[in-house]
Amino acid sequence: MSDPGGIALKFKADLERYVKPREQVNYIRRILALHLGSFTGDGPVTQPLSLVDSVFKVDASKEISGIQKEYISALKANAAARREFDEVLQSTTTQPESRPQQSPREPDFLQEQLPILQLRRKKECLLAIESSLDRLAEKPASFHSFLDSEDIFHGSKPLPSVPQVVLNSFVREQSGAAPDLHQRLHQLEKTVLRVKLLLKQEERVLAEARARCTKSNVSNGAKLEALNATRDELITWIETELGKASSEGSEGAAQAATGEQDQHSKADEAAITTQLQQIQRKYSAYVSSRKDLVELLAHRSQPSIPPPIEQSGEASKQAAGSKDPVNHLLTPYIEGIISVSRQQKAAITQKSHITTVLSKRNKDTRQVLDRLAEESQLLPAHPDKDSLRRRPGLQYEMASKSADRAGVAARVKPWVLAADAAKIATLEAVAETIDGGQAALENSMTSLVKIDQLLGRGEQASEEDAVVEDATEDDVWLGSEGRGGAVRKRSKKETKPTVQKGDPWSILHGNLGLIGHDDAD
Repeated sequence: MSDPGGIALKFKADLERYVKPREQVNYIRRILALHLGSFTGDGPVTQPLSLVDSVFKVDASKEISGIQKEYISALKANAAARREFDEVLQSTTTQPESRPQQSPREPDFLQEQLPILQLRRKKECLLAIESSLDRLAEKPASFHSFLDSEDIFHGSKPLPSVPQVVLNSFVREQSGAAPDLHQRLHQLEKTVLRVKLLLKQEERVLAEARARCTKSNVSNGAKLEALNATRDELITWIETELGKASSEGSEGAAQAATGEQDQHSKADEAAITTQLQQIQRKYSAYVSSRKDLVELLAHRSQPSIPPPIEQSGEASKQAAGSKDPVNHLLTPYIEGIISVSRQQKAAITQKSHITTVLSKRNKDTRQVLDRLAEESQLLPAHPDKDSLRRRPGLQYEMASKSADRAGVAARVKPWVLAADAAKIATLEAVAETIDGGQAALENSMTSLVKIDQLLGRGEQASEEDAVVEDATEDDVWLGSEGRGGAVRKRSKKETKPTVQKGDPWSILHGNLGLIGHDDAD
């Protein structure tokens, strides 16, 4: 696209013939004023009747009659009506509007309406609240028996009984005296002191245990014994805890004294036993795996490959002598294979690089061609005929897919075809123009021949040309003189009029200027 400066210059060049300087405009205005003044004369300019307003007075002369007289009378009536309308309009606009002055003592109507509206709105709100309360009073929720607990919980299952231990604790707390704050504070201080002493004791035991521990390597047997002891203690602790939980659950179930709760407790016990079995099974598997690991660590690993047997010097020499020929034969093949593999690797790398570069360039070229095709004016003017005829069905889809794969070739083909079409169209236009020029040239030649015939110099010119050609052909060195002589002969012959057939001047015999001259002689 062209730049804005070029567009501005183009507009300026197109408008230069319409834009004129101020002096020239004033000069043209003066000329037009003088030209119009020449038509009006020195007298005043009369206003036409079609532009009469209400102020202008129309004077009808007695000589006017017919349609002109009717028009002037109607014009007078129109002017009178317009004058009356202007007077009425001026009177209505100039007179001030007469408004009744309100006495300051009388109350304003708006000030009275505002409190009335507020009271009316308040009344509506109170009436709405009253109606809502009446509707609520009619509903059963307003009665006292509606929220009775006996009616609400009628038909529902009874709650489980509270354990006896909890009841005893409640009774003990209620029966006890009011708590003494000083005593509670003293007990809290004792508890804190006891905890601190226990912490110090545990720290001392830990320090002694660390002191007893040596950095010497512990044997695998000691580790195994420690793991077994830990496992046994862990199992006993889990069993005791589960036993306590089961005993407490059984006591609670016995205190409930309901058949359904007994069934639930039995189901819980069965679930607990199954979980215990699963835990024991998993822990036994864990212990066995740890034991296997300790055993593997205890035994030193022995090499599975036996050490090489030392051979005697003669045997080693024989083996070396037997292997040398084989290595000598295989080495060139291995080197050749390595070189071929390197060459193939380099070729593959170069091929991948070239493919990447070509694909990138192909992509850029396709993008540039697509952009040029969108901005081009040649392709829409000369479209491809094959692209206009759409192939039906699967053939069209296959053709479009193949065109997409082709890439640059498919995008360049429309440009080539459009260029060929434009070239052919240009050649056709040039040929048509040449034919027209040749026809015009032939017409002009025929016209010139006719003019020469009318002037009577067609055969004379041909004879003179023949004389000039003969003179130049006789002597090359006298060509210039021959041309001069021919010119002189032509000048001499042109002075004498010749009589030819078909010449309109032959009728006059060349004696047009000598009329009466012979008679005088």
